[in-house]
Amino acid sequence: MRRFFLHLLFMLSCLGYAQAAQDLVYRLPTTNDALFREDHNGFYMYCDRHFEGTKSQPWEAGTYGMVRNPFRTADGELMFSRMHEGIDVKPLHRDAKGEPLDQIRPIAPGKVVHVNNSPGSSNYGRYVVVAHRIPEGTIYSLYAHLASVSCTVGQRVGTGNVLGIMGHTGVGLDRVRSHLHLEIGLLINEAYDQFCPASNKQGIYNGLNLIGIDPTDILLQSKDGEPVSITRYFSTLKEHYRVRVPRIGTMDFLKRYPFLYKGKPGLRPKSLDMVFTASGVPIAIYPSDKEVSEPTLIACKPMPTLQQNCTVNRLKNSSKNAALTASGRRYIDQYLWLKGRYPVPPPEPTHTNETPTHSATDSSVPGSTGTLGAS
Repeated sequence: MRRFFLHLLFMLSCLGYAQAAQDLVYRLPTTNDALFREDHNGFYMYCDRHFEGTKSQPWEAGTYGMVRNPFRTADGELMFSRMHEGIDVKPLHRDAKGEPLDQIRPIAPGKVVHVNNSPGSSNYGRYVVVAHRIPEGTIYSLYAHLASVSCTVGQRVGTGNVLGIMGHTGVGLDRVRSHLHLEIGLLINEAYDQFCPASNKQGIYNGLNLIGIDPTDILLQSKDGEPVSITRYFSTLKEHYRVRVPRIGTMDFLKRYPFLYKGKPGLRPKSLDMVFTASGVPIAIYPSDKEVSEPTLIACKPMPTLQQNCTVNRLKNSSKNAALTASGRRYIDQYLWLKGRYPVPPPEPTHTNETPTHSATDSSVPGSTGTLGAS
């Protein structure tokens, strides 16, 4: 009988593991379903914009990508130079004082791995990070600017659980622009807290250590209850630049996301070619027989503006003579860092929380360097 129960427990644990590693169906984080009705103005929270003498409140500024700080290129093309690494979801319910009442729920089953209940210690304000196991590894969802938190680290949660209440904590927000800032991302380095600035209060779940993909893409793909394959999704993302890096041991990032490696197992290449989107999402890593001693940009797509204005300030100059900026070098080094083998400088001291301090105003900033934006 004892052997039977042990066998049963083993089978149940295997079943739980298999279920945890399936492709997930992702749900909306609040009851605001305007996204599924193509009512973008009703779903995304706007930013106040003052550009070329005109004031506006574009909902586009609440979407993912280079959507803030508009400017004109020399040819008159409208572009944006500041990255917003998530989406901002409007509230549907407010009390008599205008405070939001919307409950925030996980977008998929997972485990709460981080809770920041001290709004002054992060530009995100109060925020929660949930880990989701998928066949490709583990992805993370982040819920920011909460008024209150009702979950704890280590708690297993499903889409019916409440993580907290929408709010306006953090930098650059007021009651009027209360919203949920949602990110979906990959963890860059589990040793981040060993080399990050001493001012970091969030450990490895600092936003600088989570590289975000577009939550809207993931939510829309699950609109009709279909699970999303992250491998398939990453195959649709477009390359913008490649960086050749020295191979020093096994990259922590690749241990967590081996699906991104495009070489044969067991090979010991001299270097690796990391492929990134313009916003810095790594979408493939190839083996290379070319030896390098430090990260080197080897290719990038041409753009009608300086590279720093479309790559979150990780590249600079035109495409003809593009190179990594100091910020870009730090970003690449963050992937490569191995204790005792590849020491790197810490991130920029101005990035003491997750993102640079900025206001809710989305103004014209010619030559802006494309920093991340969470508010």
